Amino acid sequence: MKKTLLETNSYLKNPAQRKRLLQRSLRSSFALEGIVVRDDEASVVREESPDFILNQ
Repeated sequence: MKKTLLETNSYLKNPAQRKRLLQRSLRSSFALEGIVVRDDEASVVREESPDFILNQ
């Protein structure tokens, strides 16, 4: 089985840095769509989400 991005990307191994980077990514992605996200709203980013499984 292949390693996950979390296991291979050194920037994502530090939990505090990972959260900060996820929040920045969220704000920039929304900005491209014309959606304004306040900093306090970006803090609700959760890493705990269900895994997506492709039905084959």
